[in-house]
Amino acid sequence: MNGFKFNTLIPFSFILLIFCFSCKNEMRPIDYGKDNCEQCRMTVMNSQFGAGLLTSKGKVFTFDSGECLVRYLKSKGLNDKDQYFVSDFTKPGNLMDATKSAFLHSDHIQSPMGGNLAAFRGKVSAQQEQKESGGELLTWEELIGK
Repeated sequence: MNGFKFNTLIPFSFILLIFCFSCKNEMRPIDYGKDNCEQCRMTVMNSQFGAGLLTSKGKVFTFDSGECLVRYLKSKGLNDKDQYFVSDFTKPGNLMDATKSAFLHSDHIQSPMGGNLAAFRGKVSAQQEQKESGGELLTWEELIGK
């Protein structure tokens, strides 16, 4: 065997295997105070309102608020293979699937970009906040205009 050594194949295979497993296609936590909003370019600060986009190719975009995510998607278009995340208003910093979230639009909710929009894990928690803050309940489809 000229030039090929079996004992070099094993380390190379191991390195390749580690590389493949390290490339996860998942949303990372927002780094509040450091990440910038893809839409408005402001630093993402408030963990009650942060949002994220995970593209089908694994690229992560962060947003200052749900309304910034919606504006971005309306300008760029939606991709059925992308994943959309919003922060749970009642559990700041906990990202959840935006397409399954309930939203409350209320003048008493002061979101970073003035859209007065908060996201909730479910309709019940959104309705509880609505009792205190008033406003209108919305679904993801209503927000993005589908």
